[in-house]
Amino acid sequence: MHCNPRCYITVISTAEYMSVVSEIMSPKHVIAVSLELNPWAHDAARLMLENKLGSVVVTDKTGKPIGIVTERDIIRKVTMKNKVLRDVAVRDIMSSPLITVKAYDSIETAAKTMAKHKIKRLVVLEEDGSLAGILSVTDINKKLARILASDYKRYSILKAALERLD
Repeated sequence: MHCNPRCYITVISTAEYMSVVSEIMSPKHVIAVSLELNPWAHDAARLMLENKLGSVVVTDKTGKPIGIVTERDIIRKVTMKNKVLRDVAVRDIMSSPLITVKAYDSIETAAKTMAKHKIKRLVVLEEDGSLAGILSVTDINKKLARILASDYKRYSILKAALERLD
């Protein structure tokens, strides 16, 4: 018995492509500094360097994330203004108000938020507002690369199957 070639084609659900932020955010740990301790730009830079991270989250005295300091903040707000890292308070260079997404938000929502605000990192919060992690443009790019590779593999298999039928 010969089966119609179409019976081998399976419908791929778009649900397999959709991910939530918590599934693709970087597995690296997040470093946070409390404003209550009056940290300096030097402290933030040292933490980034020691932990091989591009940002430090700033929290209030309750631990709630309220800002972020990135490498770019240090370059633009300290170095390019000929200031000394030890003389600049984190509160003066942090990006605030903090732009965030929830861990359960879609990658599409996160990408649109990044594009709208022209940022490369988003602080990810749990449902209760606690810090869950950081989502970067690189995390999203890695997910897209996996999707493209998977699509290409499916296309190649389908193309080979159709060529055998000819």
